[in-house]
Amino acid sequence: MIYSKPASMIHGDAPLNIMSEDVHQIYPDTCAIKSQQLILADFGIHFTEDQLRNEAMAFGWYNGGTSPEDVGKLLELHGIPISQYENANIFNLVNELAQGHKVIVGVDSGELWGDDIFDKIFEDNAADHALIVSGVDTSDPNNVKVIVTDPGTGNLLKEYSMEEFVDAWEDSNCFMMTTNNPVPEIFDPFNSLPGFDMPMANIPMIGAMPYDIFYNDLAFLNYTNPVPECVFNDFAGFVGGDINAFSFDTMNYFDSLMF
Repeated sequence: MIYSKPASMIHGDAPLNIMSEDVHQIYPDTCAIKSQQLILADFGIHFTEDQLRNEAMAFGWYNGGTSPEDVGKLLELHGIPISQYENANIFNLVNELAQGHKVIVGVDSGELWGDDIFDKIFEDNAADHALIVSGVDTSDPNNVKVIVTDPGTGNLLKEYSMEEFVDAWEDSNCFMMTTNNPVPEIFDPFNSLPGFDMPMANIPMIGAMPYDIFYNDLAFLNYTNPVPECVFNDFAGFVGGDINAFSFDTMNYFDSLMF
């Protein structure tokens, strides 16, 4: 992994327009396995993609893809505790990154990649892909960017507008898997937080929003509460400093598919 010390308003890794075969998945349906392999490596635990694929097949966690409920089980198998959430939101996502946790989400790949790059496999706004969210750039509250590590394309750190990301994410019911602990500082000296009791000392602001307000009042909104979910303009308003920006828009849900 390439380490880069984040700017004060980038929560996680800063964007790099780099393609890497070390990031690119070997098989067309191992995006969730490859994402877990990359996270294991961040924690200093090294396996090949084929080794993890064989383990996943042996345990019934992989068969033409990985079901959402099985995303993270390879991490648990190798000693990294995880949590899974459906109907998460951008507030929850940024809070996990702010704590140094690693995050995998389910997305509709066609909405990120575009038909001009890859043929869209699903035409029904369905999630078909898993990737790592590596950072969120709130330096411009009017143009918040989400930075992903995408095993499907081999992009090490690819930047999308928050609107583009949320449109793709909501097709998985905003599925999110997070590690419960940050990467140990010995492996990630720049991006890890030294402890859960010191978030404000490390990230004083989320955009124009003081982190203590974000952390105490917003980030732990019920993950399963359907109102509102994944409403990107709410987050943009908050990072711009508008405490009254919260809307009550709703969204449609669907049954998660294989990643």
